[in-house]
Amino acid sequence: MHSILTYVLAAGAGVVIAHFISRAPEMRARRPFQLVLVPAAMVLCVYFLPDTSGTSESAAMGELVCFAAMLGFLALLLGPNIAYHCGAALSNFLDPLDWTPAEEEIALRPIRRLIDKDQYYQALTELNQLLTKHKPTYEALLIKAKLLYHVGRVEETAATLLNLIALSNTTAQQLVVMELLASLEEHLQDPPEPPAPGARRIEIHHELILFPTAGGTAPPHKEIPPGTYAVEEILHGNRRWLKLAGEDWGNAQRCWEAILAIHTPAAAPQKKGFRWKIARMPQAITSAIKGKPRRQRQAEAQKLLHEANQFIRRDDWHQALPLLQKASACDPDHYEIAYRWVQAVHHTAGGAAAAQVVSQVLMQSRWTGHEQQMLHQLKHSPGQ
Repeated sequence: MHSILTYVLAAGAGVVIAHFISRAPEMRARRPFQLVLVPAAMVLCVYFLPDTSGTSESAAMGELVCFAAMLGFLALLLGPNIAYHCGAALSNFLDPLDWTPAEEEIALRPIRRLIDKDQYYQALTELNQLLTKHKPTYEALLIKAKLLYHVGRVEETAATLLNLIALSNTTAQQLVVMELLASLEEHLQDPPEPPAPGARRIEIHHELILFPTAGGTAPPHKEIPPGTYAVEEILHGNRRWLKLAGEDWGNAQRCWEAILAIHTPAAAPQKKGFRWKIARMPQAITSAIKGKPRRQRQAEAQKLLHEANQFIRRDDWHQALPLLQKASACDPDHYEIAYRWVQAVHHTAGGAAAAQVVSQVLMQSRWTGHEQQMLHQLKHSPGQ
């Protein structure tokens, strides 16, 4: 007979093994019963461990059979987990993963539900936790800025809005940022220094909206592309602005500075070679049977949205429409894609066609109450 301590140690080892071997998200469904059955099987293995001292040959043979049966039971319990981890290790060896969780889309629906319940502080805390693990998006930072302003953190609100300029994909999105920044002007103070004389050249790496610095019949705004510009410092209503040299178009200095240091990351080198082709064969077969993986479809949707936004900036909705339709088919749960698709239909085919698309969009995913309201509004007026 074995001591009580031996059985306790066997059960503890079983719990540890079951916990670590089921830590992958794909194995979590098996974890509850494995945490019970694996320790029990480990205890029985110790109980039936053959002991040749003081026992008959027939009794030792019976213990050996029971011990082998328990080992087989353990193999059945842990076999799928072991096979999964071995397959994942082999796949990572043949084709190391070139993505990180930071590149996954941020799930904002739980945050919006907390906002609908007026739980603003909890929503802000959870959103900050998501932003530490994922790349920021326009929608996520816009929600964060509104939450920060709601809880009275004005300086952080302004800093978040300035970061939003670089994430704006359309003129309409950047105009929203500018309007929110304008509402904070009375809370923000520029250093009490006179404007520097003369012109200087600066390089921006993102589109920027400029506003007229003098009265007249000029348009309300215009957008300049990335490039190098000669600018001059001026005071515009007690605020330090930078305007184009020799022109009456400018914007706040802090807005120019927000896009000075933006650089487009270099594209990852294309993978080649025999080993890479072998590693891609199972995925190609699976894609042919089940279709493309969700992560790949989301990446394609993001690429199509980026291409469509280039046409939207030029008000070329006819060119953007098919791209947005394909993007929505790739990722039906992406709200911005769905919203832009309905906008494009409204601009090109009118409100009746947009109403049909809205009905289709509402059925293709589970939207929050606010998202549904915004989509319904597009039935009657074109989105901006």
